[in-house]
Amino acid sequence: MKDANLYQLLIVLLPIVLPPLISVSSVLYKKLIQNLPEQRRSMVEQVVNSVVSAIEQTANDVTTSADKKQAAVTLVQQVLKELGIPASPTTISVMIEAAVYALNQMSTTSTPSNNGSAQAYNGQFYGQNTPTPQYAQYAQGSYVP
Repeated sequence: MKDANLYQLLIVLLPIVLPPLISVSSVLYKKLIQNLPEQRRSMVEQVVNSVVSAIEQTANDVTTSADKKQAAVTLVQQVLKELGIPASPTTISVMIEAAVYALNQMSTTSTPSNNGSAQAYNGQFYGQNTPTPQYAQYAQGSYVP
């Protein structure tokens, strides 16, 4: 008789206990994965790239590179602190320099080399071809769905 009562108790408690247990275990798993060195490095790189792009976009021509770097370092430290990801100031500084260098290389390669004359837009955005819609392939009135 005790087995039947235990079985009924499990049937009642299992739907109550199992969902929160699964949720807690998935959150714990994500937290543990995030604390792996490779994942932290990837997360720091993403934050640094986002901050550098934002600083470069919002800074005016008068802002010096030292001011931009200081603003980037401060903002990266603040975001990483909010995310709970530890990173040394040296690491942040080096990653900012690398992100700025990569950004400058991208802008150098995308600058037109035809002495300032205008180039036609060829559907490329960050190296990806985007198809151009072909609306004129049907004669007017000949297309019937």
